Amino acid sequence: MDRRTFLLAGAAAIAAAACSGGESASRAGTTTTTTSTTAPPPPAPSATTTPPPPAPAAFVDTGPRTHDRVALTFHTNGDLGLAQQLLDTLASRDAVVTCFIVGNWLDANPSWAKKLQDAGHELANHTYTHPDFLSLSPDAMRDEVVRCRDVLTRLTGSPGAFFRPSGTDDGTATPPEIVLEVARDAGYATVLGFDVDPLDYQDPGADAVVQRTLATVGPGSIVSMHFGHPGTITAMPAVLDGLQRKGLVPVTASKLLAPG
Repeated sequence: MDRRTFLLAGAAAIAAAACSGGESASRAGTTTTTTSTTAPPPPAPSATTTPPPPAPAAFVDTGPRTHDRVALTFHTNGDLGLAQQLLDTLASRDAVVTCFIVGNWLDANPSWAKKLQDAGHELANHTYTHPDFLSLSPDAMRDEVVRCRDVLTRLTGSPGAFFRPSGTDDGTATPPEIVLEVARDAGYATVLGFDVDPLDYQDPGADAVVQRTLATVGPGSIVSMHFGHPGTITAMPAVLDGLQRKGLVPVTASKLLAPG
């Protein structure tokens, strides 16, 4: 075989090899492109939960029956002279009480906020104008509670720990749900009732106030009384003497309900 023939034969062999490789690649490419894969499913949306609404305020009408403590609570408005006599009597006996403030009374007599606090008494919310609370619309209820709360906060630095609706005839009856919700919305965790009611606001006379109070009071009792009624003021020394004979110590409502 001469040189020219040898070169032509080599070139033909190279071309054949290249053609064969191209076909293989083409077949491989066809196989690759026709192979499909299944995409993973999208992640499931995360579940969202709505937090439950806050619980309404709790209603409490007595303290622990296992202690020797009682809470004298006073609806606080009325004549300033009678109020001062009551404070003097309490001071002479080292007795403290919880004052359920009527807001417009304290607004009109702002110096009494410090006077009551300095004497060791506790202040709480008893509406702003002392209406028949259960007859009000929910918005009017809120206004009464919030306005009194704001007066207490402005004059004492605290809204007080408790709310009590005005016009309450039965201190042991749980208030309607709307009252507990309004109290909670205004920042009060506890609506405070009472289990002893001498009906002193009806002015039955000092002897009746003493007898009614001491006949029903016991360990853990919460007593409802009122500023501004002469018979109540006159009755207080005998009431305090009677509590002492029963081995009962007047404390603030917060202390009465405190654990331990």
